[in-house]
Amino acid sequence: MANISDVAGNIPKIRAGYRKLLGLGEGVASDEFILTIEGYPNLRYLCQSTQLPALMRENIESYGPHGVQFNQQGRYKNAQDVPVSFKEVISGEAYKAVRDWVRNKKYLTVRIALAGESFPTSNKNTTVVLEDSWLELEGADLSVEDGASLVRPAGTIHANWISWLDDDKDGTLSL
Repeated sequence: MANISDVAGNIPKIRAGYRKLLGLGEGVASDEFILTIEGYPNLRYLCQSTQLPALMRENIESYGPHGVQFNQQGRYKNAQDVPVSFKEVISGEAYKAVRDWVRNKKYLTVRIALAGESFPTSNKNTTVVLEDSWLELEGADLSVEDGASLVRPAGTIHANWISWLDDDKDGTLSL
C-alpha cells in the first residue's frame, strides 16, 4: 500500500477543462499558412516553410543592492530575420524573382498569415506584414544520389518593420 495521502480523482473537473478547450476552437496546423510577396503572386504557392516573427521587446537587465536582479522591457524589436524556403519549379519561378530582387536592389512587402481549410481567411491577430524587407537565398543542395528530393532554395527575409502592433493595418489574406 502506498503512503500517498490527499489523492483523489476528479473526472468532472477534467471534463470541464476539456469542454473549455473545445469551446476555444480547432487548433491551427503548422501547414495552414500563406506567405505572399507583393508583386510576385506565384511565390505564394511555392513557399514551403517560414516562421511567424517574434513578438517581443528587448530585455534590459539591471542590478540592485546585494546583487538582486531586475529585468524590464526595452525597445520593441521591429527589425527581424525570418527564415523561408521555396520549392523551385522547372520554369525557375523562385530564382527568377530573387534575381530580380538582387539585381534591382528591391525592398519587398511580405505578408504571412494563418489560414486553412476551416478558416480560409486570416484575421488581424494571425496576419503580420513585413515591410521594407529584402531576401537572400543560400545555396540549394543538388545530388545525383537523391532523385526523390525537390530543389528547395532556403534563405532569410530581413524585415525592417514587423506590423504585429499596427492597429491601422488590415493585411488579412484568403486562400
